[in-house]
Amino acid sequence: MSADNEKSTQAAKIVRSHMFGSVAAGIVPIPLLDIGILGGVQLRMVRKLAELYDVEFSEQRTRVLLSSLVGVGLAGTAGSVLKMLAPGAAKALFGLGSLAVGPATTYAIGQVFIKHFESGGTIWTFDASRAKEDYDEELEQGQRVVEETYAGIRP
Repeated sequence: MSADNEKSTQAAKIVRSHMFGSVAAGIVPIPLLDIGILGGVQLRMVRKLAELYDVEFSEQRTRVLLSSLVGVGLAGTAGSVLKMLAPGAAKALFGLGSLAVGPATTYAIGQVFIKHFESGGTIWTFDASRAKEDYDEELEQGQRVVEETYAGIRP
């Protein structure tokens, strides 16, 4: 296996492990804490990818990039606020689907940063507005990946 293939395989493993970790954000019953957990998981993933690609990492800059790229996320915010106002309603309306938001967005962020780092980009040269189209495409793919991954565990 070539060094590039090995690195791509390692990058895919980093993304996959953080997708699983991001499921915790959907499970946490405390409003707004779920968004903090998801952001922390995604920040850690970008840090690991930067290390893999030998790219300087800046936590502050990455937080800004993640916010610019995906924002807080309408579905995540709605789910979090609904947990606060009517916990039973949140569970009924969002169900298992709310657990898919974190892994799908994590997948998309991971793929966008892998593409950027593989092209020689850095945290400092990342342009979230340019990456938004790639993010949207990867988010759709992330939703399919999550559906395939979790298909066997739906009630």
